[in-house]
Amino acid sequence: MLFIEVLLGFLLLAAVDAAPEYLLYTRRNGSTPERVKPEVESLLRSSFYALEPIVVYIPRTSGDSAVHVNLVAALLDREPCNVFAVHPDKEHSQSEIVDSVSGLLIMLHRQFDVPLKQKQMVGFGAGAHVAGAVADLVRRQLGDPLPHITALDPALVIDALEHRLSAQDAVHVEVIHTNGQGLGTMARLGDVDYYPNGGQQQPGCHEAADPDSCSHERALELAAEMWSPVNKLLCAKCMSEEQLDARSCRWTLHRMGEGGATSDAPGIYYLETQSSAPFGKGAFHISFL
Repeated sequence: MLFIEVLLGFLLLAAVDAAPEYLLYTRRNGSTPERVKPEVESLLRSSFYALEPIVVYIPRTSGDSAVHVNLVAALLDREPCNVFAVHPDKEHSQSEIVDSVSGLLIMLHRQFDVPLKQKQMVGFGAGAHVAGAVADLVRRQLGDPLPHITALDPALVIDALEHRLSAQDAVHVEVIHTNGQGLGTMARLGDVDYYPNGGQQQPGCHEAADPDSCSHERALELAAEMWSPVNKLLCAKCMSEEQLDARSCRWTLHRMGEGGATSDAPGIYYLETQSSAPFGKGAFHISFL
């Protein structure tokens, strides 16, 4: 019996060691993240604070940490929170990331009494579908859904992962499409789908060395502005993905990202942006349509 317990202990340690690391950002460590593992002792030795909300960010690929810096800064400016950025390497499959992140969220719930309502998933590119798979697994394990997923230009191709992001993955799923028919998809995937500038190519990106990558990464910049106090990303509500322009859609006072799980305005939204920050055109633009 003792041998079996020791063996199980070694297997658990091996699983933790094989899991992706996380970069933990809080207001207490500023712009210098702490590398943590998805285990209790690692978190107790960090700046993690269980009474603050949890945000887990899943990137599109390994080695992609540089592009999320402004996104993290916006989240921390919005409110004190714990931002866990998954930091995988090339050896980690999407399925391994799903298992690791779901295990982290379940551990936070069971060991630190963090309620599910305090957790948000953010996924970029292929990471958007991984976020959906994590939320689905957490719901099946704990019996309740996660409250919020923000999907940033979800990838058209999701490699070996069987799960595809959908509105059923969380109470509220919002999607920002910025490079549909390129690195992203135009397909509606959430409760609320935003299509800045029609959702395919973004202003200013035609001059970039890689226009598709520029438009794809614009989703991160727009999300950062969406979470800021100066959000002027006013939207028009559209009937379908085939009618995404200022003439076909009805302008509203709805700002991109507004409302969350309590929003009574699900649907498809079009908006126009500037070619650089600040991107929002605000009410001035709408008043002259």
